[in-house]
Amino acid sequence: MGVKRKLHKCTCKICGKTFRRATSGECIKAMHAHYLKAHPAALSRRIKKGMKKAKTQPAILIDTEGNSLWSPSWVGFAEKGLIEKTTGMPYAEVKDKVLDFFVQMALGGVKAPKK
Repeated sequence: MGVKRKLHKCTCKICGKTFRRATSGECIKAMHAHYLKAHPAALSRRIKKGMKKAKTQPAILIDTEGNSLWSPSWVGFAEKGLIEKTTGMPYAEVKDKVLDFFVQMALGGVKAPKK
């Protein structure tokens, strides 16, 4: 007797047709093919709407909510203990000094790090 696998399910938001496939990728491919065949006008509207939205919103490298490109929370997670052991300083202090160094380097002059 075979093992029963769970099928992934996707539903078309326009007509309500459901697609069940073995993987989520196959399910999304089937739904995209359905959109191309059954709802081409709706698909082009969604693409144009997204392009218009991308033009009106500026690209944000550093957001103000604390998550940023420069200091994501996951950087240094695995190396945290090693960094603290080798430098003898808390990880947050080392991270701040390294970040200050790279900001100074990016903005012009490379200065010696503060001790």
